[in-house]
Amino acid sequence: MLVELHVAGLGVIDESRVVFGEGLTALTGETGAGKTLLVDALDLVLGGKPRRGLIRNGQTALIEAVFVDEDGQEVILGREIPSEGRARAWIDGRLASASALEERASGLCDIHGQHEHQSLLGSGAVRKALDTFAEIDVSSLREARAVVRSLDAEGASFGGDAMDVAREIALLEHQLAEIDSAGVKLPGELDQLLEQVRTLEGAGELRRELERGLDVLENEGSGPHDQLAEVRKAIEGYAALRDVAQSILGAEVALEELATELRHAAERIEEDPARLAEANERLGVLHQLCRRYGPSISDVLERREGFVEELVRLRESEALRESFDARYRVALERRDDEERTVEGLRQSAAPQMVEVLKEKLARLALERSSIEISLSGPAGDDVELLFSANPGLAPQPVARVASGGELARLMLAIRLIMPGGPSTMVFDEVDAGVGGATAVTLAEALRDVSHDRQVLVVTHLAQVAAVADHQIGVVKQPGHDSTSATALMITGEDRVSEIARMLSGQPESETARRHAEELLG
Repeated sequence: MLVELHVAGLGVIDESRVVFGEGLTALTGETGAGKTLLVDALDLVLGGKPRRGLIRNGQTALIEAVFVDEDGQEVILGREIPSEGRARAWIDGRLASASALEERASGLCDIHGQHEHQSLLGSGAVRKALDTFAEIDVSSLREARAVVRSLDAEGASFGGDAMDVAREIALLEHQLAEIDSAGVKLPGELDQLLEQVRTLEGAGELRRELERGLDVLENEGSGPHDQLAEVRKAIEGYAALRDVAQSILGAEVALEELATELRHAAERIEEDPARLAEANERLGVLHQLCRRYGPSISDVLERREGFVEELVRLRESEALRESFDARYRVALERRDDEERTVEGLRQSAAPQMVEVLKEKLARLALERSSIEISLSGPAGDDVELLFSANPGLAPQPVARVASGGELARLMLAIRLIMPGGPSTMVFDEVDAGVGGATAVTLAEALRDVSHDRQVLVVTHLAQVAAVADHQIGVVKQPGHDSTSATALMITGEDRVSEIARMLSGQPESETARRHAEELLG
């Protein structure tokens, strides 16, 4: 609810402070007095853009508005707009950006006329109006859509689509099969195999060398064993050389053992081309593994463990994805069912709402107008109000074709059939081209809308002003060099005079005053 509006330096208003009450308030005054300037001021403090010429050269407009929101909290909005330069805004006494001001003002007040703050012009507001009119419950649709959104976020956590995961699993399985088919068990196998190949490749030469060594040891009569035996026999009778004789005996034993080892070694080494070919083939397999997953066998085995862990993780993820896909299909089917249901209800309700609006518009001097409600998109969410004031012209989006007065009456008609909306509504030019019995109907409509909200109406109609709970008169005061205007609350005899002026142009006319008193009564 708008509690107070302070305006300074805006158009012909030097300074004016107006306190507003509940119910219906009529803003009246002679043509050009500045009634619409109060609406312009309200539009600006709600975040609107100033019209060209609204602020006189060299002046700075200051506008402050005090609202009480739906939670009972006081909201103070301020705007300072110079004729040249940058404007400033305040929210509850603190500097704010224009966008922040507009966001905070959202939902506080709707201005119906040639202004920006008309919440019913948006697709979302018209959709809400249709749902409210037809009592369409969209809670199940909202819930179904929320489930799909939640699953969309969950699905994104899987990282990549199912085909990517399947390809990665197939690659890991191939890599593991390649490693496992090689039968690698021990990290030192490659070194052992290299030594084996080296031995097999030099088998003939090795055996000859071993046999040559054996010949040296076993050469009859001149071998080291026999020569040492002769020396030992020559000295073993001397007590002083007994230790030397024992050492020589040990050497003889060692040479005998060495000869045995050389003989056995020579017997073990055989040239085996088949084994050599087999070892080389195995060596090729291991070298190939090391090139791909190495550089060493240890690295290959470590990589294998990593592949196993990743494969387990991906298979678990794939199982979760399959479960997720099943849940997602169910959620999509439920959402689609809900959208079809709601769309059907909206399609059925739209013509009914149009007929009721036509009836209301006919009573508000728009009986020759045509109106349609267009639905498109999932569940018919994109709801557009189409309007034409003249027969023969195809209805178009209402914001594009309706004049200020037509727009205001259209919004009034919608508010008559739809509860809710902002706690403060302003109607400007709503009585354009209206008179006679229609004026009475218009007054009744405004009065009806004001039963559950605050309504401000700029009007030239005495019938409208008379039914208002409060009346504010805007008076122009000529000066020596300029003209200024101020807004004052009108009560008592002053109100009778103002209604009489609106009826006849002669506030002192006895006939007009009697008619004014009758209207007020």
